[in-house]
Amino acid sequence: LILSMHQISYHSKATKTITEKELKEILAVASYKNGLANISGCLIFHNNCFVQILEGARLDVISIYNKIKKDVRHYDLTLLWECEVEKRHFDQWNMLYHMPNVENRKQYVNNLEVLSDLSDKSTAALLTFWAAVRKITSYSED
Repeated sequence: LILSMHQISYHSKATKTITEKELKEILAVASYKNGLANISGCLIFHNNCFVQILEGARLDVISIYNKIKKDVRHYDLTLLWECEVEKRHFDQWNMLYHMPNVENRKQYVNNLEVLSDLSDKSTAALLTFWAAVRKITSYSED
C-alpha cells in the first residue's frame, strides 16, 4: 500500500533529430517499463525537446529517472522538481505523445496550451512540468 506518491519532472534536449519511428520505439519501451514499475506520468516531445513528469512509489520513480539520466539520446537534462504528493495525477495514462506534422503543428501547440491551462497544478512538480511544456511550445516554428 502506497500512502504517498513521488513526482519528478525534468526537461532535456534530443541529441539528434528524433524520427517518428524512433519516438514510437522510445515510448513503447518506456510504457512497458513504466507499467512494470507502476509509474505513470506524461511525456511531451516538441521542438526536439523532452519534458516529462513521472509519478509512483519513490524508489521506483528514482530508479526510472536514474536510467533516463544515462540515456544517450538526450542531453542537458535538467531536474525541474522532485516532491512527495498525496495522489497520482496521471493515473489514466503513462505517456502523452503526438509528433505534429507541418499541417497540424499550430493546432498541436494550441492543444498543449489549453491542456496546460486546464491541468492540475497543485504540486510544484506539476507546476514546473506545465511551465516547461509552455516554454518548449512558445518558440515553435509555425
